[in-house]
Amino acid sequence: MSKVMNLMGIWIGKIKGNNADGKFIGTYRAVISKEGHFPFKMTLHFDGTNNSSNKPYKKVEFVSSNVNVLKRKFRMSLPTKEKEKILWVKKV
Repeated sequence: MSKVMNLMGIWIGKIKGNNADGKFIGTYRAVISKEGHFPFKMTLHFDGTNNSSNKPYKKVEFVSSNVNVLKRKFRMSLPTKEKEKILWVKKV
């Protein structure tokens, strides 16, 4: 069985990132997944607007047994002062 088929419930959260001048600098993205009986794992990415940074340059992982804890951790880890609404989409 492939790893993709083994994943149970994937949440993807996105929010736009702006610098101090209000200029768009990229997108912050969180992917929450659960594999088998293990706790939920969240991976954070930042996709910048520079052509040289097509790949995420920041990748951080958090583990918890509760999805809501990970969603809150994503919101708290954002460097922006304005905590806009994060769009969460559940993929099955």
